[in-house]
Amino acid sequence: GNFSTLLFFSFRYFPTILSTMSGAAASSVLLLKKSADKRQAKALREAFQKADVNGDGKLSYQEYWNIVKKSKINISLDEFKEIMHTKDVDGDGFISIKEFMNEEEKDDSGEKKAELAFGIIDKNNDGYVTKMEYMSLSDKITEKGASAVFKKNDQDMDGKLSKEEYVMMMKNKKQVN
Repeated sequence: GNFSTLLFFSFRYFPTILSTMSGAAASSVLLLKKSADKRQAKALREAFQKADVNGDGKLSYQEYWNIVKKSKINISLDEFKEIMHTKDVDGDGFISIKEFMNEEEKDDSGEKKAELAFGIIDKNNDGYVTKMEYMSLSDKITEKGASAVFKKNDQDMDGKLSKEEYVMMMKNKKQVN
């Protein structure tokens, strides 16, 4: 919802915001971020429990697919299966709470996930993500939000993100969080 969109943008620009503050203000913001991280983790755990219809402590592909459909994320079943394959780190056919919370990852999975996501977002397969393609990910992404993401990550300023730019953006986001 709006909370996750807000978190995305606050994490995205966190270092910039932090660098413009006094020491006391910066430490207050760090405490707020830590609190937000805890709230986000709690919200993710609650979402996992709601999605885990049969209460077995893991999500079947069907249970996870139901979450994706309810959240109005625009992906095909084939794209979803690719994501599941990446998310299901131990390959048991289920998503554990650790896998769901991204606490259990293969070493190179971050870059692979970013490349996989890029392939899904790049609807016309031209090797670039346009603002329109990016905005089609969710009805929560505004023109203003997309413009901010592109302004920060479109290194060659051609108005679109190459695969390299997108992967770099996702790597930087992970280091900030």
